[in-house]
Amino acid sequence: MITLVKTNKVAAICVGLLLAGSTGCQDILDEKVYSQVAVDAFYKTSDQAQLALNGVYTRLWDDTYRDGQWVTLGDVTAGILIGGGSANGSGDRSGVTNDFNTFSWNSDALELSTAWDFYYAAINRANVLIDKLAGSTISNKARLDGETRFLRALFYFNLVRIFGGVPLQTQGTTDLSEVNKPRNTAEEVYAFIGKDLETAASELSPYSEGDHTAGKATSLAATSLLAKVYLQQRQWQKAADEARKVIDSKAFDLMADYETIVNPDFRNGKEMIFSIQHGGNANSTSQLYQTRMIYLFGPPAMSLSNGTSIQFHFLKDLVIFQARKEFFANSPDTYRKWWSVRDKMPYYYKNGIKDLVRDTVKMYAPFLTKFNRVDFSTGILKEGVDYPLIRYADVLLTYAEAINELGNPTPAAYEAINKVRQRARAVGTANAQPASLYPDLAGLSQAQFRDALLTERAREFVGEGHYRWDLLRHDRLITNAKQLGITAAADKHTLFPIPALQLSRNTALKQNPGYN
Repeated sequence: MITLVKTNKVAAICVGLLLAGSTGCQDILDEKVYSQVAVDAFYKTSDQAQLALNGVYTRLWDDTYRDGQWVTLGDVTAGILIGGGSANGSGDRSGVTNDFNTFSWNSDALELSTAWDFYYAAINRANVLIDKLAGSTISNKARLDGETRFLRALFYFNLVRIFGGVPLQTQGTTDLSEVNKPRNTAEEVYAFIGKDLETAASELSPYSEGDHTAGKATSLAATSLLAKVYLQQRQWQKAADEARKVIDSKAFDLMADYETIVNPDFRNGKEMIFSIQHGGNANSTSQLYQTRMIYLFGPPAMSLSNGTSIQFHFLKDLVIFQARKEFFANSPDTYRKWWSVRDKMPYYYKNGIKDLVRDTVKMYAPFLTKFNRVDFSTGILKEGVDYPLIRYADVLLTYAEAINELGNPTPAAYEAINKVRQRARAVGTANAQPASLYPDLAGLSQAQFRDALLTERAREFVGEGHYRWDLLRHDRLITNAKQLGITAAADKHTLFPIPALQLSRNTALKQNPGYN
């Protein structure tokens, strides 16, 4: 660990010296090292290794997730949201068409180079820790190794879904000569992911509810992710088997109330298998928005028909997403829909946030309000909203899909999907809606069940970046885009291009077909 001492006056002093013709800035900018621990000596204790593991966890909330880029890749290109793109600028840009709406993205896209850079940076942190743990005598090194392997598998799973085969870096890089590797096949990457997750599930066993409550990876998180990995490869039986392990463990269940899944008052509840963690309930002292993405979904400030300016929380800033109107209109008015996407709000503020008005106001478009939890005493959005990566609803729908693809829907498959549908209409709560609004499924053919399940996934996980990968699993991404009028959609768009910057850095890389 290196501790550096700087002062906020450095820049001002340097400007003054430069204007005076001085060359003395170098002395001022030199940073004095007060303490330093050599890398090889750093991983000797459990606390040091835990600190390194925390550094791997922190990479989860880099630009790809924090700035909404994962949602752009996963839900905008799948046609359930519009807008997206880079979270730069300010104001309401939610209706602005960009390359991800029109299927005209290319290898210069910031979102793609960001994903590549950040995931590989995270993987390298994981690799270094795994390397060091291998030779250590730390008493809890198996648990630390299991968590790290889970995270490395997650990062590679995202990369292989985005780009297809990518270079497998399996050890910490200490020399630039180790970086320039050709692409492994997608099958090789998936095999590596599977091995990491099997090891993680073993090393993290038995399941620890304490670790789950603390937001850490657990054995069942590894098993759940492995089920998703098998599902994406269409290894239906293996996917069903892994999902069944999680179901049979009875460690997780659906939250009865859809609203509570991401409500910070119910953090790491019985449905949240693994999520990106955020502390606190609100950010009342600054506008650094540690959980920036909650602001990107809106709703934005607007004007009433009489010209009165209104807003829905304190920070009027960048909004880049809307729900696609076709998706919104085709979704039944369930309790789940209200807590996912809306075209009206039951309150607004006037005169900044001085006057709270409890009245329904129609918005000009539907917005995703899943992560919008305002503290009405301050008018500030609660920022302790964890971002879900694996939920129990995903396990249930993974199981139902895999069973259906093995033949026809079984009673167990119906039970799994209908649990999700029943929760959508708030069965068992004070907000319960009649079954006629959103009835349980029954008597469907395999093809009909598949259609219903994909629709269910879109509605359940909107804003969580899943739907592109769901459509790809059934070869529907391009046909879905064309049905939405996206004429440029072509087979090449089932993968994103390797970033141009990476091709220039590493001549061993080959571009995906259609992007040369």
